Amino acid sequence: MSRICVATSKARAYYSLVSRLRRAGLPFSSLLPESDVSECDLVLTTASESERFGERAMTLECLDENPGVFKGQVVSRLGGEEDLILVGVDPGKRTGLAVFYGRTRLAFGTYDSLMAVCSKAKAFARGMPGSPMLVRVGNGNKSLAARLIEGFEKAVPTATVELVDESGTSARTWKIKGIQRDEVSAAKIAFRKGEVVFGCPRTHG
Repeated sequence: MSRICVATSKARAYYSLVSRLRRAGLPFSSLLPESDVSECDLVLTTASESERFGERAMTLECLDENPGVFKGQVVSRLGGEEDLILVGVDPGKRTGLAVFYGRTRLAFGTYDSLMAVCSKAKAFARGMPGSPMLVRVGNGNKSLAARLIEGFEKAVPTATVELVDESGTSARTWKIKGIQRDEVSAAKIAFRKGEVVFGCPRTHG
């Protein structure tokens, strides 16, 4: 991964940036604001200190507190080329959610509320407005899938939503340490092409 540097003389801002980076699992280096940052691809700092870092700067004030959204903001800035926010959803009594930026894992979750699933996707779309979103919903529970699709259309109207054949996505055939079964299924759904139900067709998977 490209080198991320934290450079600020403000103790509270430094603690906040470092805490978010650690929660997001992103490696970084700490530098003094007057240090040479030529080896840094991205400098996390404050708005008042950002001018000296030019285009490398990304400010605390513009970064989200949610670890997944924060990670997406940083990774998308480092990526250089535009990629998709890829969302996989496994509808059920407990609905699994998996969010990626390209192939980079941003967040996993399991929810009782369909509204919470749509709100989660909305948070990523709002926090990463420069990245298009592709949502893939499993068709195992057609009633829930239809309700989710309707919810996504309202919550994230700029997204593309696909309905995916989820046969063979059972978590029994693929395990990710520390991730629940519904979340694993959602991750597999995220990388399976489906039928576009609204939005512009996009290629990923």
